[in-house]
Amino acid sequence: MRTFYQKHKKTLSLFDGFFLNNTVLERGLVIAPIIVAGNTMKNAVMLSIAFVIITFITVFVSSFIPKKFPYTIRAILHTVLAAIVFIPVSILLQNFFPEAVYKTGIFLPLLVTNSLIVSKSESRFFKKTRGKMAVDLISHVLGFMLVACLVGALREILGNGTFWGNSLGMSETAPALMFPFAGFIILGFLAAALQKFRRYLNQEPKREPEASNE
Repeated sequence: MRTFYQKHKKTLSLFDGFFLNNTVLERGLVIAPIIVAGNTMKNAVMLSIAFVIITFITVFVSSFIPKKFPYTIRAILHTVLAAIVFIPVSILLQNFFPEAVYKTGIFLPLLVTNSLIVSKSESRFFKKTRGKMAVDLISHVLGFMLVACLVGALREILGNGTFWGNSLGMSETAPALMFPFAGFIILGFLAAALQKFRRYLNQEPKREPEASNE
């Protein structure tokens, strides 16, 4: 695996937002919704759907804003566009996840001002061609979904003994996992595991000593 990664590192970098350069675990961005509101699988899926749709549409459409506009104006337009996209997205989610929308509270609309839209649009995505930008953007938003769903599932199963609101019949649970501090701790362990795996991939493989001819 390490040899394959190092050999194709440049090509794989287009998709590293999904895992190795994950928005949440590697960069520490957009963690508040996962920590506070993503304590069940249903909440995590709902947050992920909102994040994917809002972020992708906003960043992609914003790439057409002329660069001659001052940076401040462009940043404001990014946020305004995200707020417009949020309206139909929130209506859609309300139909499919009425209880989850209520439980996530302020953290759903806060996705309008997430870091990928506000800061990374100009500093990362818009520096690439639109084709590469789309691939990179998709990998980043799916990376958020991966972490949100993993953390949400772990917290709901171990903390509440349920999955998607259905009881699993567990006799022992750890209710403390449903609180925000537990989400922060879980993210910390996952981030540490990712860093260890990243170091493993970037480590030069050991060379076998050459046999002596004598």
